[in-house]
Amino acid sequence: MNPTDHNDHPKSTTESTPGPVSESAGSAGELATVHQLPGRSDQHQSSPGGAVESAPDVIEGEIVTDEEWALLTDQKARRDARYAGYKADLTAAARKTVTVAKGGTGLAKSKGGPAVRFAHRHVAIIAKGAEAERQRRKAEKGQTDARAARRAALEKNELDRVAELNSQIIEQRRLKAEAAKLRFELGWEITKKTALVLVILLGISMLAGIVNGFGGWFGNWNLTDVLRTIGTIFTTGAAVMTWSVLHIWLFGLATAGVWAFRRWKDGKALGEHVLPENLRTSTSARVAYLELTENALITALANLGNAKLNGHIKAGWPNRDTDHPWVRPPMLAEGGRGYSAKLRLPMGASVADIRRANELLAHNLGCLPQELFIDADPDDPTVMDLFRLEPGVLREPVEAYPLLTDGSTDFFAGFPVGMSPRGSVVETTVNERNFVFSGTMGSGKTTMILALLAGAALDPLVDIDVFVFADNNDFTPLEPVLSTYVKGDTPENVDACLSHIKNLHADLAKRGELLVKHGVKEVNREVAAKEPGLRPRIVVIDECQSFFRQGEPKERAELIDWVVRFYSAARKYGVVLVFATPVPSDKSLPRDLVSVTSNKACGAIGDKTRNNVVLGDKAHENGISALGLKPKTKDALNDAGTLVTVGFMDSPGVVRSFYLNGDQLAAIAARGAEMRGGATTPATPAGPVERDIIADLTTVMTGEDAVNAGDLVGALRNLAPGYKPYKALTKTKLVALLREEYGLKIPSTDNLYPVDPVTVRQLHVGRTALLEQGDDQA
Repeated sequence: MNPTDHNDHPKSTTESTPGPVSESAGSAGELATVHQLPGRSDQHQSSPGGAVESAPDVIEGEIVTDEEWALLTDQKARRDARYAGYKADLTAAARKTVTVAKGGTGLAKSKGGPAVRFAHRHVAIIAKGAEAERQRRKAEKGQTDARAARRAALEKNELDRVAELNSQIIEQRRLKAEAAKLRFELGWEITKKTALVLVILLGISMLAGIVNGFGGWFGNWNLTDVLRTIGTIFTTGAAVMTWSVLHIWLFGLATAGVWAFRRWKDGKALGEHVLPENLRTSTSARVAYLELTENALITALANLGNAKLNGHIKAGWPNRDTDHPWVRPPMLAEGGRGYSAKLRLPMGASVADIRRANELLAHNLGCLPQELFIDADPDDPTVMDLFRLEPGVLREPVEAYPLLTDGSTDFFAGFPVGMSPRGSVVETTVNERNFVFSGTMGSGKTTMILALLAGAALDPLVDIDVFVFADNNDFTPLEPVLSTYVKGDTPENVDACLSHIKNLHADLAKRGELLVKHGVKEVNREVAAKEPGLRPRIVVIDECQSFFRQGEPKERAELIDWVVRFYSAARKYGVVLVFATPVPSDKSLPRDLVSVTSNKACGAIGDKTRNNVVLGDKAHENGISALGLKPKTKDALNDAGTLVTVGFMDSPGVVRSFYLNGDQLAAIAARGAEMRGGATTPATPAGPVERDIIADLTTVMTGEDAVNAGDLVGALRNLAPGYKPYKALTKTKLVALLREEYGLKIPSTDNLYPVDPVTVRQLHVGRTALLEQGDDQA
């Protein structure tokens, strides 16, 4: 500080010797005390007048307090300051540690703080790794794999294989003993040779010391120096050994650290699920899209709630060395449409158990239930074959119908109806099958039926009958190849359908005779080509609720019983029935009918009860469900044409129907008509045949004795079981009809009303003569 800059204060003189120079201030606190720092003598020069001149160079400084000056000059003060800083740092660290341990940060307070949780987690990982290592050593020592293979061979009664495995187990024991013996011999040989080398070196060095002591050829050293060197080596070795013994705990810690690190690695390899849930790095699984990896699949399985499976996973399955569960690890399927994996499940968890949890497993894997497929491997039922579609694949456009422009089909080989989710064509068997289709409006059930009929149209041997109890034109493009086509929800059409099926039922007897004639047990293509009476026939009854919801409950029960018997018998004779309805229930689609149906398909459906009506009892509970499908709306196709099926493929699953528009169906129908030799004109089945009761009475009254009216009612019903007037006939009605309409005199006789057969025959002959006379005059 230059005092000349302050005119209100006296100047201070500058001394050449170091020391503090103080100057009184005008007022306390205005100016700081100046401490003169040690200077160099060469920095000042004396002028001729004896005055001291300042050196031209100026050294910069800073103002410090007395405490700061003490720190700069007093070593004790510096030491005290360092210790105070250390103490403050340690106190802060201790407080932070206590805060974290007590969970003061707000993380996992109920399970301890992050530090406690960290320690607990890694101790648990090490413990699981140690257990896995113990199990591995135990399996190696006990030859678990070989013994398991021997048990399997015993179960299969493969005695040669058992003997081979016994020899292998004994040989492995012998080899283990031989290896131990060789290790001992090797150690002994190394010890002996090392000792011999040391003795030889010792002798050589001592001899060299003696010789060199006389001549000094290698410097000034002799035997005494050699012995002193050897003594130093032994002394140093003893000191090292003494230190090692005294500090053996360091080696123990190092060994324990290496062991713990290796066990930690083993525990980490087992996966997160061996740990308690609160110690996992992520306690909540994601439900968003997941790439299907080994860890993702095991995580999804661990969250199914299967106690047996969870127990195995917590014990380290499937990552233990002794498990070997992956038959095929998750990998992208061909074409990139999805992921596939094959996993051998542990005891207590079957493929059926996993399939029953299909909906939950799909959720855990971030996909729709219809995008996940679980099957048992055909070669090993303990192996789960899993396939998961990539999102959106089910709603991609389906490939074109394979026979759209050329080609033909074979009823006895099957027809293409759609694509599997994996991208292969689904050709369903048709011969000796029957079909049920259902789903809400817009689900696409008719789309698959049309694909089925397109295949039938391209086989010239097949006759097709279609009954649609609704006013739509879905099947109109196929009209040139239809043998029968009836549409409209009217009583007359329902009666026509019933009459047609009854005629087909009566025709089964003729088909049976033709089978006997040709010496075959069932219809085949060769016989059908020769015999027109054995041509395959497909009968479609769409909106079948109109067919089954009719008449009194008793009549309906009789109808269902009759249809089921015909439905079951017709398959053997080449007659295939197809029922379709949007409202599956016991009244619209009888359970007895569904129970004998081979091929079932269900599109988008509203509830699991209706789903199970179509696909079978507890289908939804077993993972066979169409509840996740969405029908077509005004703005989007959604899952229209995608149906969950049973019987179409080797195992239940989704089939995406081929879509054929009206023009494409018409083109296929034109080709089918050309194969048949020209378009057909679909016939409308005749309504119920009107029967002549007098003629029928003469048929059932074969003797000369009078027959009671009640017995005649039963005989008429047996003669024509499907004829409605006879079903409604009673004894009283029959007597009234014969008396009033035909003028027969029938006595009441004990309320039995006996009818004379002679009188009835005479009446029949007279009526027949009158009819013939009328025909002649005409």
